[in-house]
Amino acid sequence: MDWREIDKAAIFTGKDENGNRYLSQFLKDYKDTFHPDMINAGCSKCLEDYYQKFIKHLSTMSKKDTNSGYKLRAKYNGIPLEFGSPVQVSNANLTDELAQKLLKNHPAGEDLFETIPEGNEPAEKTRLEELKDMKRPELDKLAETLELNPKDYSNKDLISEAIEQKEIANLEVKE
Repeated sequence: MDWREIDKAAIFTGKDENGNRYLSQFLKDYKDTFHPDMINAGCSKCLEDYYQKFIKHLSTMSKKDTNSGYKLRAKYNGIPLEFGSPVQVSNANLTDELAQKLLKNHPAGEDLFETIPEGNEPAEKTRLEELKDMKRPELDKLAETLELNPKDYSNKDLISEAIEQKEIANLEVKE
């Protein structure tokens, strides 16, 4: 239901043609969208806040260019954009940007999609992304071959960046 088409007073106090209160359905839709810990239906200030937040969300979502040619498989329709993300991606709100993020970051990648438009395959990984995908022992060996001390770097990100910088410096010296 598009809540922007119904007057705020009607949502808070009115009923639909079947006698069901709009407020119940509105709060259910709000809860499904934002996943709050609790809803206070008896608080008029809270209801006003819920209304403003939800209407703003609906307006923002409707402005985005959806139906980009990507189509999620049925079992993946409604998955989170990333681990722990409150953004639920479905075919209804799927944009090129969201699809590219899923292709790049999700372990299932292309398997998530029933349809991927031609020319929109995920971009090749950068050298830094390749390095960050490697295990620490592999990075340590590579660092040693580049005359870096792996013990100087406390985590994978730092050693990956150092390796990338050293490789770039070595290329510049050769040129």
